[in-house]
Amino acid sequence: MMFKKLLSVFFKENFGFSRILGFNAKKQKGKAIAIGVLLVYGLGAFLFTFGYLFFDLGKILNQVGVLDILLIYGFIYATVLSVMFVLFRANGYLFNYKDYQILQPLPIPSRTVISAKIVVMMVFIYLSVFIFIAPIAFSYFYHGGFNVLGLLFFLIGTLTIPIIPLVVFSFVSLLIARLTAKMRHTNIINIVLLFVVFLGIMYGSFSLNFGDNLNPLLNQQDFMDALGSIYPPITWFVGAVNSHNVLDLLFLLASNAAVLVIFVYAIQKLVTSTNQRAMSKVTRKNNKAAVAKQRSIIGSIAAKETKTFFNTTIYALNIGFGPVIMIILGVASIFYADNIQNYFATEMGLNFGMEIIILILLGFSLSMVYSTAVSLSLEGKQFWILRSLPIKPKTVMYGKMLFNIYLGLPAAVITTLMFSYAIKLSFLTTMMILLFVVSLSLMVTVFGAIINLYVPKFEFRNPTEVVKQSAGAMFALFGSWIILVVDGLIFYFVTKTMSNDVGILLMSLLNLLLFAGMVVFIEKKTESLFNKFEV
Repeated sequence: MMFKKLLSVFFKENFGFSRILGFNAKKQKGKAIAIGVLLVYGLGAFLFTFGYLFFDLGKILNQVGVLDILLIYGFIYATVLSVMFVLFRANGYLFNYKDYQILQPLPIPSRTVISAKIVVMMVFIYLSVFIFIAPIAFSYFYHGGFNVLGLLFFLIGTLTIPIIPLVVFSFVSLLIARLTAKMRHTNIINIVLLFVVFLGIMYGSFSLNFGDNLNPLLNQQDFMDALGSIYPPITWFVGAVNSHNVLDLLFLLASNAAVLVIFVYAIQKLVTSTNQRAMSKVTRKNNKAAVAKQRSIIGSIAAKETKTFFNTTIYALNIGFGPVIMIILGVASIFYADNIQNYFATEMGLNFGMEIIILILLGFSLSMVYSTAVSLSLEGKQFWILRSLPIKPKTVMYGKMLFNIYLGLPAAVITTLMFSYAIKLSFLTTMMILLFVVSLSLMVTVFGAIINLYVPKFEFRNPTEVVKQSAGAMFALFGSWIILVVDGLIFYFVTKTMSNDVGILLMSLLNLLLFAGMVVFIEKKTESLFNKFEV
């Protein structure tokens, strides 16, 4: 009974519409409808893109009589997705949850709280896993023939996939947190380690994609087949779904249930000790005299944003991903420029010139640098302090915008120069691309600021709700992609009769014109919007 009540409370906190959206959907139906349209658009784009690849893969595998390998793809991809989710969230959900001080004194057994926390985290994982695995399931049952029993076994088997990643990588997440807990610059080291793990998984995935096949997933077939033969849960999953083997399904369910039960009982003391340790403050002796540094107001706000960025792991991982990827691509271009172009041409069907590929890569990377769309919301309940300072609201927004530019633009400029050196771009083309990245960075920055002014989310229990689940984050990401689409259409029609450099110039001028218009809007409307906020 207590477990059900606790679970009900956790679900209301994490899955309520007001909590997810950051506002009352009934009172602001326009915003709710707009977010719904964006979600449908994003989900449709994902299902179409990955659905096509897996549908084509299923057709090929069925022709050679090895359609069951498609199930291995689904199992492994779902496992990797679960690993990434657990790595980023297990520490905050289990070992350092913010309501520990409220729950611990209550007469509720620790295992009940831990079980409820795990269920909530698993629901988040299952939502992601089932959306991701849906195109694979469609391809499998379309090419292999639909069967109710097979579908039932598939759904039951999929429920077991995230359990072992949860157990193993919860400890990995905790280990990273513990190793860095007593170090200087703990959060920065933690962020770097998580980036290393994440990029390592990405590198392994992409290295498997390079090959001679038109469908990049075919290059992973041998690896998937080999892994499926040595990891028993995969063998049981395939046997249960493909051969309707009840014994395999029982092995799959029993093994994962046993692992989960042992995990819940084994980590009770660890959860308590870790949460208690998080309540204590670690101090260090520092004999250095404090030095006061004078900055402009905008510079001070940008510096504050920098501290928030590095002190919030999920913030740094999501918003910092774009700059990191840009630098990695720039370095890779010096050694693998030909491979990059061949990959886009043969495996993605984008047989463009290298300068266009550079524009695409830089455009999508910069679109992911949307700190201005969430930075105001991250002030949370402390926003009243910022609002009470003798600083104009537009100055606050300019400081936040400056940080976003600092974060994305230098990486884009450095990457452009590295690409220019690697593939011997002309001086004029290099200058045009640099103009484009400057204009796009400014445009995305001010666009995100306006979004956050209209859809702030000050009520949250975890920064993840703001950075990944808020209306501001969704509007910023999808809105930036729309900007890229408009730029792409301009480039396409202009370059039919003129050079690529002219197309890039016109895209840049449009972005700068829109940027100027949005800055004027912020000048006029920021103060009135600030005064409407209720925290």
